[in-house]
Amino acid sequence: MTFAAFGFLACAGAVVWAGIRLTRYADVIAGRTGLGHVWAGTLLLAAATSLPELFNGISAGVQGLPDIAVGCVGGSNVINIAILGCLDWLNRDGTCLRGLHRFHTRSALYAAGMSVLAVAGLLLGDRLPALLSVSPVAILIIVAYIVLMRGTGKTGGEPASPEEVKGMSLRAAVFRYAAFALVVVVAAILLPGFATRLAGASGLGDTFVGTTMVALVTSLPELVTAVAAVRLGVPEMAAGGMIGSNIFNLTILGVADLAYWRGSLFAGARPHNVIALLAGAVLVALFIVVQRRCPRRRFLRLTWFGWFGLAAWIAVSFLLYLLR
Repeated sequence: MTFAAFGFLACAGAVVWAGIRLTRYADVIAGRTGLGHVWAGTLLLAAATSLPELFNGISAGVQGLPDIAVGCVGGSNVINIAILGCLDWLNRDGTCLRGLHRFHTRSALYAAGMSVLAVAGLLLGDRLPALLSVSPVAILIIVAYIVLMRGTGKTGGEPASPEEVKGMSLRAAVFRYAAFALVVVVAAILLPGFATRLAGASGLGDTFVGTTMVALVTSLPELVTAVAAVRLGVPEMAAGGMIGSNIFNLTILGVADLAYWRGSLFAGARPHNVIALLAGAVLVALFIVVQRRCPRRRFLRLTWFGWFGLAAWIAVSFLLYLLR
């Protein structure tokens, strides 16, 4: 168990270290191309910070660990929205979610719809007809992601400032982005194995470990990058990164299903995984409500949305612990 714990922590450290640097280079790429903060957050930043979930999901699928793959996605999505709601703690003057680009509402609708699709896939399981052991839900989720990303480049939004791109060429930014992405890939490939050993040695179970420990570690890049974005005064990038990351995470379920050689991933995962996915869908729906009618009152700098997100994550973790 000591070796598994050490390996798990080492992978976590590598994910955080590389994730912080990925953010900077993603921002430089967005600035050099002139596509702005909305695009940088929703596509580049979301993809960069979700690399741990992507390769964790693929690795878990290849290793035949459906609960780790699905649990990581569900838990990460709940944590991401909880983090988004808690970013107000960094802003003394009011909520940082006010006045965001309308594209975030569209992205949130996609995230909620894809979550519902994933829940339906888990509940129906092997009752759905599979194409070469791939669930039709996986195909629908991947198609939805492609459709949304095709429209991302048309959003416009505020362009990056010259200071953000000064001193680094586009070629250098792309090269460094790819290099640190490789570090994340290696760490994420090793992570499921260490998580499984910890689950077996501690008796906590794959679903609980995937939804809490693995999800928390793979969400650390999102936390670090969102905090950095708010402190830089670009909440558009923070919101785009979090919602975009949730959409990317759900797409990972489709990719992991392709890698899962024992049949459909949705049929192989335990029904308990529905809890985290449903909680993530509810939180994304509440984010849409907040965009329509942003709360003004705060308690300890957080609005009701931030407190609800924290409570949802704690409740999901506790419930899965009881069901382990």
